[in-house]
Amino acid sequence: MRISSNMIYQKGVGSMQQQWSDILRTQQQLSSGKRVLTPADDPIAAARALEIGQSKGVNAQFMVNAGYAEDRMGLLESKLTGVTDILQYVRTKTVEAGNGVYDETDLSYVATDLRAQFEALLALANSKDGMGDYLFSGYKANEQPFTGNLAGVSYNGDQGTQTIQVSASRYMPVSLPGSDVFGSTRAFGDELISTPAGLANQGDGALGATLTDPADVSLLGRRYEVTYHDDGVNPPTWDIYEYRPDVADRIPVATGVTALDDPAVTAALGFELNLASGTPEDGDAFEVFASSPNVFDNLGMLIDALERPGPSGMAGGAVAVGLQNIDAALENVLKTRARIGSQLVEAQSIQTLGDDLNLQYSESISDLVDVDFVEALSRLAQQQTYLQAAQQSFLKVSGLSLFNYL
Repeated sequence: MRISSNMIYQKGVGSMQQQWSDILRTQQQLSSGKRVLTPADDPIAAARALEIGQSKGVNAQFMVNAGYAEDRMGLLESKLTGVTDILQYVRTKTVEAGNGVYDETDLSYVATDLRAQFEALLALANSKDGMGDYLFSGYKANEQPFTGNLAGVSYNGDQGTQTIQVSASRYMPVSLPGSDVFGSTRAFGDELISTPAGLANQGDGALGATLTDPADVSLLGRRYEVTYHDDGVNPPTWDIYEYRPDVADRIPVATGVTALDDPAVTAALGFELNLASGTPEDGDAFEVFASSPNVFDNLGMLIDALERPGPSGMAGGAVAVGLQNIDAALENVLKTRARIGSQLVEAQSIQTLGDDLNLQYSESISDLVDVDFVEALSRLAQQQTYLQAAQQSFLKVSGLSLFNYL
């Protein structure tokens, strides 16, 4: 094989350029701290690092979501704490109202105080978050959930629960439908209806009540007065009047009826009344409290009873019923707070787990693409030696030209 001088130069230059290229690549690895500068350097490691990097990004987003969920549930917990405080205060005032030494003036003062608590409770039920979304409207975050007054409060939201994804398989609730918190404080049943006898009754009659099936919720949360009439000549009759917080005078529901369980009366009340036992005397009166699952309706009924006491008085009627309703509302709110508390713990655990997983992902990527500085520095020194040897050998070989002997 014949070797020309041109070939010697080409091979020598090519060899030194390759050595320079190797040195430059090693220097770039050292300056960047990365072993894999391009996918071509290690296709398998580059692909695996990209896959892990994507998983790390998803995990980071889940951590952000978990932080948002924790903030939102912390806000819910704060609002429900306020609800608990108000209900406990209302309970205390209701117990005070049962004090026999309180006259109508004292009771009116208590009622005035409870009116303010009613408005505060309604404001909490209509709370918003930092974005202006209502917390207790379900999916209808832009619609005010509760509207109304002492005469009745209606729920305008839906039953939906907003969620946010905090892991690959976990969607955490970050809102509550107001109907669950404020509108489901008591279960439907005949125990919603209380029929205490008047304090001035002469007979031993007692009323009973049975809810219609299905019950009409709109007819609950109301208070009635039932009076028995018997002149000894005509058949006995009953008069039924309703107390409404927004109406000064009692509203007649049915007068002069001979049977409390008359279908027309039952349809008007939403439940069936009957004389459960005993025999009433002429003029005997009974008070009927038709409690509601809605805490606002029950509170409005209590406040109206404080302002206009019925025949059963405070201790035996309004206070007893009021305490039952308030205790049920408190229990429902505390159960809700317990559920939110467990979700807060879960959100914090998810973030802690996410931090650990993020560290693991970072270490895995580092193992795949980061440079080993000791090995790279040793390789750089070796490559420099190779380059120097190539340069020296090129000088020697290039000096063997025949022209040197002419």
